Formats: sequence, structure tokens, C-alpha cells
Amino acid sequence: MENFFGKELKARKIENIPGMLEFDIPVHGDNRGWFKENFQKEKMIPLGFPEEFFSYGKLQNNVSFSRKNVLRGLHAEPWDKYISVADTGRVLGAWVDLREGDSFGNVYQTEIDASKGIFVPRGVANGFQVLSDVVSYSYLVNDYWAMELKPKYAFVNYADETLGVKWHDLENAEVSDADKHHPLLKDVVPLKKELLESKA
Repeated sequence: MENFFGKELKARKIENIPGMLEFDIPVHGDNRGWFKENFQKEKMIPLGFPEEFFSYGKLQNNVSFSRKNVLRGLHAEPWDKYISVADTGRVLGAWVDLREGDSFGNVYQTEIDASKGIFVPRGVANGFQVLSDVVSYSYLVNDYWAMELKPKYAFVNYADETLGVKWHDLENAEVSDADKHHPLLKDVVPLKKELLESKA
């Protein structure tokens, strides 16, 4: 894979979505396959990974498995996420800032494989479309899922043309009924800062 092996651990700020970071992840391979440190706290905090991520006292790692053309999103939950690909698959990732403020509605998208990780601040909607035959998509999050947190969620419709997201072959994408019925950006109520900062 082009630009897959031999990267140095680096971080880049996503300028139009405050707090969002894109990491290059070193992947080491030989005739057996490959290995990576998907997340390493001591190395990544000096590069900008926010230490506050750990102040909530909760950590949960989730993995979703999806087939080609599956599209998930766009969902903004009340926790921070570090997302990555855990296998040889690839996705087109897309993020929309749904937080109250000047960056509301700003969008970023990029392709992700196992050599890239993305830090997504709470209140930024996350979505992806699978480009490979299958993919395992990993989310390290700093809160536990609970039904009572649902009022703090926000969603935006993946097909909203005002977002300008360039999905691949959208007509043949496999999407859940719930995701199909999320609101357009113009109808989304921005998430207030105090709601997102609450640890309750």
C-alpha cells in the first residue's frame, strides 16, 4: 500500500474544526503481516493529543465491522473519540462540527487506513463509508454508552448536499433507516458548550 509502511508518528491539526487532530501511525511489516501501536499515550500527548481525554475516568474501546459500501453516520456523541482502522481495510471518513460557535457546520473528510488515526472532539459528528471489501473500525472513547446520555447526542444527515461531502457511489451505499432520517444541517440545534463539558 502506498504510504502505508514507514511513517513517523506525527499529528496535524484540522484547522477548520477546532480540537480535531489527524495522526500518522507507524506500521511495521514483514512476511508475516504487520504490527502497529494504535495508541500510545506517552508518545501522543506531546504531539497534541489532549490529556483531558483521560480526566473523565472512563475508557471504552468499540469496534464496528462493516462490508463494502456500508455508510455509517453522521453521529455526534457527548464524548471524545480516537478512531482508526484495525485491519487492512479502508474507509472514507467525514466529520461535521455540530458545536455551538463559529465552526458549526464545518466539514473535514479524508481516507483512513491502519496508518492513520483521528482524534474527534465531543460534539463533532463522525461518519464513514467502507471502501474495501470489509473493515474493522475502532473507537476509543472516554465515556460509557448509556441510554440517559441520548439527549446529549446530535445527528446530521449524511446526504445533506450543503455539507459538500464527496461520498463514493452514494446511490449504492448501505445505510441504516435511522441514519437516512437524520435532520439536515439547517434543522440541527447546535450543541451547547456547557452540555458537552458536563461529566454527568
